[in-house]
Amino acid sequence: MAIIKCKMCGGDLNVAGDSQIAVCEYCGTQQTVPKQDNEKKLTLFARANRLRFSCEFDKAAGVYDSIVAEFPEEPEAYWGLVLCKYGIEYVDDPATGKKVPTCHRSSFDSVLEDANFELVMEYSDVVTRKIYREEAKAIEELRRGIIEVSSREEPYDIFICYKETDENGQRTLDSVLAQDLYDALTEKGYRVFFSRITLEDKLGQEYEPYIFAALNSARVMLAVGTDYEYYNAPWVKNEWSRYLQLIAAGQKKSLIPCYKNIDAYDMPKEFAKLQAQDLGKVGVTQDLLRGIEKLFGKSNEQKGAQSPTPIAASPNTDALLRRGHLFLEDKDWENADTYFDKVLDLDPECAEAYLGKLLAQLRITSVNNISCDEIILPDDFGTAEELGYYKKASRFGDSQIKQSLQKVKTAVEVKVVYDAACKKMKTAQTSDEFRQLADSFRQAEAFYRDAKNLITECTQMLEVFRENEKRYSILAEQLAKQTEELGLLQNEAREFEKTTRDEMQSTQEACDEIPFFRLKERQQKQKEADALKQKLYAQCAEYAKKISILNEQRQDTQKEISALAKKNYLSKNHALDGVVPSKLGDQIVCPLCGSIQPSGRKKCFDCGVEFVSDITG
Repeated sequence: MAIIKCKMCGGDLNVAGDSQIAVCEYCGTQQTVPKQDNEKKLTLFARANRLRFSCEFDKAAGVYDSIVAEFPEEPEAYWGLVLCKYGIEYVDDPATGKKVPTCHRSSFDSVLEDANFELVMEYSDVVTRKIYREEAKAIEELRRGIIEVSSREEPYDIFICYKETDENGQRTLDSVLAQDLYDALTEKGYRVFFSRITLEDKLGQEYEPYIFAALNSARVMLAVGTDYEYYNAPWVKNEWSRYLQLIAAGQKKSLIPCYKNIDAYDMPKEFAKLQAQDLGKVGVTQDLLRGIEKLFGKSNEQKGAQSPTPIAASPNTDALLRRGHLFLEDKDWENADTYFDKVLDLDPECAEAYLGKLLAQLRITSVNNISCDEIILPDDFGTAEELGYYKKASRFGDSQIKQSLQKVKTAVEVKVVYDAACKKMKTAQTSDEFRQLADSFRQAEAFYRDAKNLITECTQMLEVFRENEKRYSILAEQLAKQTEELGLLQNEAREFEKTTRDEMQSTQEACDEIPFFRLKERQQKQKEADALKQKLYAQCAEYAKKISILNEQRQDTQKEISALAKKNYLSKNHALDGVVPSKLGDQIVCPLCGSIQPSGRKKCFDCGVEFVSDITG
């Protein structure tokens, strides 16, 4: 079989048997490994991991995709896709010496809500699931930190993508050309991300937050290249491929390939339909500047300094703003968004227009009359501050605009908490969970009319579940004790029967060996054998009676446990598309039918209802 490599350090792993967990002897990291049931699969994993170690995440993701296509229940392949999406590389922590993740491809999407991570959870077992979850939590914490740092960055107009040094560590021609463009663009007043200069004061820090912020804010990317290999260098491709993904997702951005000394056809195939610029042509810089001016919709003179001053609304923009707000009142979101866009065409720094577009996006008719029920959050929603229109409104707005934004932020946060709590109510099954739910609904009490009723319901359920948990604990101990007693009694009965039968057989054999002429002696021995037989029958009957009684008691306890689980289930009025089983030692109890069964199951073996989750895992 192919050698399995450590996903953190790349060392060879010694995997015991069919285990899906191994500890690396080089870096000491406990980790999951793919199922060792197919040579071809392990070979593909080896290739994908080599690419990921080289930070060629797109190529690695392609290999993981091929594994998923052929082995759709392999959780490690889905985990590989998660690592590639977030550009995870494991590096040494100087403080501890342990391997820790670093993120090269951040995202507004939570790791824990990623579709591939959900498949990891679905196809992994109880033990490996815990390891995957802990790794995902560490990456999610890292992602949130990047988002927090990037949110404080001023937006950029233009991002210059290029290769800084060659294989010998010398500055490339690409870098020189990129700096010429940087100088020309900044002279025209554009705010430009050029890593050689932009990141020079960030030495010793993680670069990803600043790259992430620049990629998401920049309207234009210039991809500079003088060599096919330079365009496809891991870190260069990492930047332009992420930018193309943002364009594919519908963002209004433009990527302009800028090449020199290579044929246009030798550029990456992803650039084939893009309008490229040959930096070797006379006057190309002027052509490029004119093209960029058109993309931004303003002249060089209008662009001005890098720290713009808000422009007062003109009578024309005032009328357009009023039309936009009237459309908001009518819940005509599309026309509202259109009219606010018209304002921005005239005044690109109008904070009220950005606020209006934010309201249209969230389906809010008015800041002074926000209905949380009607708010619709984007699919990729993280926080209110991460929304593009929110950022722009905050950047250009005065104190009044910022007060309005705070109201929107508060309403959105309340909606997130309320929706999460409503969802959690379908699966909550402990007193602690209902206590937390009651606290969540208290936060939403001022925004949702039914919040008060939900608080009351949670409080009532809290008391019910507290009592049920106490009784459940007593019954679980009782069942365990009864099961133990039953086992001891059955063992005792079996041992008695064996011993008595052996003694009876020995006595009978001794009787049969006595000659018939010793009749009295033979009759006496036969009486002993018969007495042993009677003792066996009588004692076995007694044991059977005791076992039957204890079995009935045990069944009664099981019935009470099942009824209690069912009572909890029915009292919460769960939807029938999935239930959460109750824990009973190393087993679980179906709350719908009360069947006791092994943990780790996806559905009840008796009634067939789907388990939402296994609380033991």
